[in-house]
Amino acid sequence: MSKRCRVLICDDHAEFRDLVKLVLQREPNIDIVGEAGDGKAAVHQAQKLRPDVVLMDLHMPEFDGLEATRRIKKASKRVKVLIVSAFGGEDLVSPCLNAGASGYFQKYHPLTELSRAVCAVNEGATYLSPSVLDKVSRASGTALDC
Repeated sequence: MSKRCRVLICDDHAEFRDLVKLVLQREPNIDIVGEAGDGKAAVHQAQKLRPDVVLMDLHMPEFDGLEATRRIKKASKRVKVLIVSAFGGEDLVSPCLNAGASGYFQKYHPLTELSRAVCAVNEGATYLSPSVLDKVSRASGTALDC
């Protein structure tokens, strides 16, 4: 059984934040504790609310999700960051993981899988959307056995 998870949603599109809230609120072990529409607010809210998992868009005003991730992880190693982005190339994924993100969820992946990704990173695993995992493995020359 998954432990209870407090989630902060950070995306500059209010409609997407609302959609994510609708999907995650159905999950009994997930509590939405707040949201932010830009990178600066994301860092502030993460420090104030102390969520377990931050869902972080990459392309936001103030500073981008990569910089916000660095700042959040610098302030608290305990907080997990799951990047949620429409883009998924290896050139984006690796810097995010190097900045301390625990995973990368591509927005084109079914949102019904988002709760699974949140729970995985909350429990200490690294999560990569299947399409992202495929691109990263091809770029590194590693074959995946499924």
